[in-house]
Amino acid sequence: MKKLFSYLLVIPALAACLVSCAGEKTDARNLQGRWTISEVDGDKVTTDRPAFMEFNMTDMRLHGNAGCNTFNSNIRLDDKDASKISINPAVSTMMACPDMDTENKILKAIESVSEVKKDKDSNKMLLTNSVGKTLFVLTKN
Repeated sequence: MKKLFSYLLVIPALAACLVSCAGEKTDARNLQGRWTISEVDGDKVTTDRPAFMEFNMTDMRLHGNAGCNTFNSNIRLDDKDASKISINPAVSTMMACPDMDTENKILKAIESVSEVKKDKDSNKMLLTNSVGKTLFVLTKN
């Protein structure tokens, strides 16, 4: 019985740690400017050309490079929750690139972004999906 009680106490503590370790919600407008894409879907981004996202929160636009091809998109913010963000599917140039896997992963993940969180490192932001999974780790340039 004591073991069961211990498990009942440990499980919520672990769940709280997982949520808090994933970052704290922040205003999506804090994305203003240019960010290097350090990770996409848990994988480090190592491309020939720097992969980046440049947010223009005044015009609600996103411009970037997925490692080879450039892309552009529109952004929408949620009026009720400042951390919520939607990014429309990106329009991209279509050059053949040596690392199309990373390129495709970045362009696909953009469509699932729904929230912005700040990382423990003040120079980093996390873009997560609707269930809190980190899709992008962005590092401020």
